[in-house]
Amino acid sequence: MPRLDGRRRPWRAWLLGLGLAWLGLPALGEGLRPHDVVYQFLFKGVSGGELELKLRADAGPDSWIYETHAHPNFLASFFVRSNSIERGWFRVTPAGVEPQRYYIDDGSSDKSNSSDLRYDWAQGRITGSARGQPLDLALEPGTQDVMSIRAVVLVDLLAGREPQEYTMLDGRELKHYVYTRVGTAKLKTDIGEYDTVIYKSDRKDSDGRGRIWQYWYAPSLGWLPLRAEQREDGKTRMTLAIRSLKWLDAGVAAPAAR
Repeated sequence: MPRLDGRRRPWRAWLLGLGLAWLGLPALGEGLRPHDVVYQFLFKGVSGGELELKLRADAGPDSWIYETHAHPNFLASFFVRSNSIERGWFRVTPAGVEPQRYYIDDGSSDKSNSSDLRYDWAQGRITGSARGQPLDLALEPGTQDVMSIRAVVLVDLLAGREPQEYTMLDGRELKHYVYTRVGTAKLKTDIGEYDTVIYKSDRKDSDGRGRIWQYWYAPSLGWLPLRAEQREDGKTRMTLAIRSLKWLDAGVAAPAAR
């Protein structure tokens, strides 16, 4: 997952991408299920509140919307606002996941942290504003953003493909991240105990000493990540642990243990 700059780095990393970094083809969208997941967020072991991640179908065929909402506790509310929102629109096509638009607003009057970008795949450009400044950038094939990359990992896992290397728009530039399978584990969570497959995500050509993300994906839950950790020098820096899950297509919830 990307490194983020600025004095709000831990909390913006929580909001932006927990390069959490998430169908089988030819049946487009097969396996994707609309859902609403809530994660507890901890920074160096201290709780910062919760992060809600919601996937829902959009109006067009094979079109989806992924969005995150922050629910900070009192301490975290000094760094991230409850009205902040991050949203990505994407389509599942025979060529893979194609992001259509990416939007983030941290809820403040300072728009230097806001972005609103649109993808023109026919022209091979992404245009709009990124971190408060105009952006017009050439697209690489398969380019994702911090929302759609979550979907593309799910797409590959549900199709039986190993996640590998992905190009992602991070701020104002394209970066490359490599996913590597680490192993398996039985994970106890607030919604039950599940068999998981663990992957790590690192910047391509990294020396291995920087920050990496590690994810615990549950095959029995459509490969949803039940846990994510950002690690640096072998130590856990940030953690997301699932608190509750609701499948929006069926209205069935796995209640959180409070």
